[in-house]
Amino acid sequence: MKRQLLFLLFFLTACASAPDSFAPPTLVAPIAAPALPTSTPSTPIPFLHGSGVGAASALTQTPLPPTPEGNGVAPGDARQFFVRDAGPGAPAEFRPPPYPVPLSIHPDDHYWLQRPLPSNRRTYDLEWYPFGNDVQIPELAPYRIHHGMDFPNPTGTTILAAGSGTVIHAGPLPSPRNGVNYYGNTVVIQHDWQWRGKDVFTLYAHTLELFVQEGDHVEQGQLIAGVGRSGEVTDSHLHFEVRVGSNNYNDARNPALWLAPYEGWGTLAGRLVDKLGNPIPGADIVVESVDGSVPFRKQQTYSLAVKSDDVWRENFVVGDLPAGDYILEVTVVGDADTIAYRREVTIKPGQTSYEVIATQFEFVPTPTPTPTMTPTPLITATTTITTPLTITPTAVGN
Repeated sequence: MKRQLLFLLFFLTACASAPDSFAPPTLVAPIAAPALPTSTPSTPIPFLHGSGVGAASALTQTPLPPTPEGNGVAPGDARQFFVRDAGPGAPAEFRPPPYPVPLSIHPDDHYWLQRPLPSNRRTYDLEWYPFGNDVQIPELAPYRIHHGMDFPNPTGTTILAAGSGTVIHAGPLPSPRNGVNYYGNTVVIQHDWQWRGKDVFTLYAHTLELFVQEGDHVEQGQLIAGVGRSGEVTDSHLHFEVRVGSNNYNDARNPALWLAPYEGWGTLAGRLVDKLGNPIPGADIVVESVDGSVPFRKQQTYSLAVKSDDVWRENFVVGDLPAGDYILEVTVVGDADTIAYRREVTIKPGQTSYEVIATQFEFVPTPTPTPTMTPTPLITATTTITTPLTITPTAVGN
């Protein structure tokens, strides 16, 4: 018995003096993932676009009162002429509440902004006019490449600050290029934080009235304006932009990578490139759920006129997809033939799923036509033949 006790004591002493290299490694998360709600949202009822059938028909929503009169510029003073860039969307379908922000389950995600509208209003954008695309309805004439998102809502709907920061602009925002007030009454917020060392700005356009002024500090979720139709629009909606690096039209990024998804929903982002790694614009993107429970989504890869996210380097994003399995189909139309790429993708809740599709050909963009001088009309000398003047001498009398 004594020998057994000595052996046990020796064994425990040896274990206690084992080198640290045998200790199991401690896993360190790349980022601190926020705590997600534990409640399970009810299953969304699929909405069939154009049919008017959806959960909204069974819900009774309490309408918000119109925002009171403010000190902003009246819509008539900001509006000049109208061209279509947004209109009434389909009836609002049921969607769960968004995740709380900031949200970064995936290390490269930066869902730091809340939706800029109250949850009992339409908080998802026009699918037929997504970021980086022109209008996607063949019956509509092309307008311009979209640098933001449009949220159709009734006039006077509350607009909320997507994040805390300082108001650096409040009022009409005429274009520096031609002086046209495309945006109408506009609020621009420079946020209190930076991303990768760059300032981040959000822009809220076409408002009816303003409740903030330059220099005000606002908190996330604070009332800043009411939805209107000032500027170059035909119907009331909020045009929302995220700008990174500078408050400049050309520094806009896709807001779908900044606004937190709905609970149980996620985002699909991707990059379509040629064999040299160059992005291919204008390719058709179709996303459809495997079981057909979610209406298919369609858009195109970004125009080269917009910028990608600094990390994702995407050239297409399809946001607001319920988690599940989908078919992604990308179609590239070339001069000689059409090539379609098809693959299954899985959308994970609360984060971005990413796909890279590399083609085996080199994409050659259509060359920009070189300007030609307007031909100068030739001036042909004309000879006018005139009849010589005949002078008849006058007789002079004596």
